[in-house]
Amino acid sequence: MHDPFLPAGCTQADIDARFAPDEPAWIAPYVAQLQRRLDRLATIRAELATDRFDGAYDGVDILGYLADEMETVRMAMADPVADCGD
Repeated sequence: MHDPFLPAGCTQADIDARFAPDEPAWIAPYVAQLQRRLDRLATIRAELATDRFDGAYDGVDILGYLADEMETVRMAMADPVADCGD
């Protein structure tokens, strides 16, 4: 059965295989949490890309912010220890 706390198509074995055994135990759940956040941001960005916004912040600003936030999450996933410390 799929664990609802893991991203779609991801198993605990996939996560375990990604990390070296000498890394702290908190890294795997943290990266899974970041993946869920990245998936949610991608969904929001896709939904907002179809709408037009006028005003102080237009659609380009909003989509740019979401793209920046997605990149921040990707960077945290690439090196979680540097992101949070040990």
